[in-house]
Amino acid sequence: MKFISKSFYSVMTEKLNVQRSLSLLQYQGYKMNVPIEKQQLFTPEQTINDRLVKAFFTQYNNHINVYHHADSTKRDKETNNPRNSWYKVVIPLSTNPELNFKFKKSSSNQVRTGRLLEIMDYVASTVSYRYIETGEATIATAFVDHINFFNQVASDQDLIIQGYVNYVGTSSIEVQIDVFQEVQGKEQLTVSAIFLMVGRQKGNHAVPFKAPPLDLTQEDQTAQLRFQIGQKNQECRKQSSSRSLYKQPPTQIEITKLHEFFMKDQTTDMIQINDTILEKNLLMHVQDRNLHGKIFGGHIMREAFELGWLCAYLHGKGVNYPEIFHIDDVQFIAPVEVGCTLSIKSRVTYVQDNVLHAQVECSKILPDTTRIRTNDLHLTFNINGGEIRKVYPKTYQEGMMWLDAKRKLDLIS
Repeated sequence: MKFISKSFYSVMTEKLNVQRSLSLLQYQGYKMNVPIEKQQLFTPEQTINDRLVKAFFTQYNNHINVYHHADSTKRDKETNNPRNSWYKVVIPLSTNPELNFKFKKSSSNQVRTGRLLEIMDYVASTVSYRYIETGEATIATAFVDHINFFNQVASDQDLIIQGYVNYVGTSSIEVQIDVFQEVQGKEQLTVSAIFLMVGRQKGNHAVPFKAPPLDLTQEDQTAQLRFQIGQKNQECRKQSSSRSLYKQPPTQIEITKLHEFFMKDQTTDMIQINDTILEKNLLMHVQDRNLHGKIFGGHIMREAFELGWLCAYLHGKGVNYPEIFHIDDVQFIAPVEVGCTLSIKSRVTYVQDNVLHAQVECSKILPDTTRIRTNDLHLTFNINGGEIRKVYPKTYQEGMMWLDAKRKLDLIS
């Protein structure tokens, strides 16, 4: 594993590296492993008609390899299983210069994270459609969390992305996405994420679509474990929502921490949180709509992430390029319609040593200038090269942002 680079050593960097190693070891124990002999390649006709290929790789369909599980079975009318949902795509960045150029960062030999998130979101929806196996529902992304970056994603190595269903609620489907790259002849896990998808009736998106329950009777123990973890994730999301600083006041310990920060940690080199704001407005076009006519969630994630990265880069005064460590609490609060303006605003909300937390908010602006909040993202970066400027809250709202960012950083370190 390639740890966060440490030419400037910090306690926080070390904590993040250790936690990342532990997370990887734990996840390796229960992720879905499909043997090579059970990975069945799509026929050329199936590849051409694959929804991911049609959306992103039409001119490269002869170069893209797509797989499904060889032991897929005909779905029972009432239930389905993880094997039927399993889906894998190999994007040949190592041999196709055009695809390499499409994914490569301008600053290094790494993949653009925003572009990767866009593809991961589409894979998650593809897995969900494979699971429900009906044309009577539409699928939308509701929430994305636990996006862990275990290794740097190189632009000169093929992207191997697999997805499968972990857990199913009444109308929600939790999809696990894993990204691999080949290192010394072996597939190495580089990124993992959990996408919570929701089903809606095709004719009336206000009505939930009842997803078929997950049948694990013919599955191994890791499938049972993933299901239990999915249940736990649902409980944690509910608890996190109920404890949100938008709903509940901070604890006495948090109030004390904020007070101590004001009393001890302020320096002349600090900058107010709202003075780090970076904002852009985008007109939403028909080319970026999903199956039910709204703007594709992956497109919003890409635009939001790239502004958050730029905000972190400018805050670090260009000393080094920010390295993404973790993304959490990507919320899809309201749909974004074609033709409206999307306002994306990012700010640095917490800094410790050379680790930085950025919050990104998205709002749609209606023709009458009404603003409706649509999305939130929370990004944790490492900026190698030295300690970076701290930020401080001046208003109550900024104080809550500072505490919320500290909560998130404490959880992953």
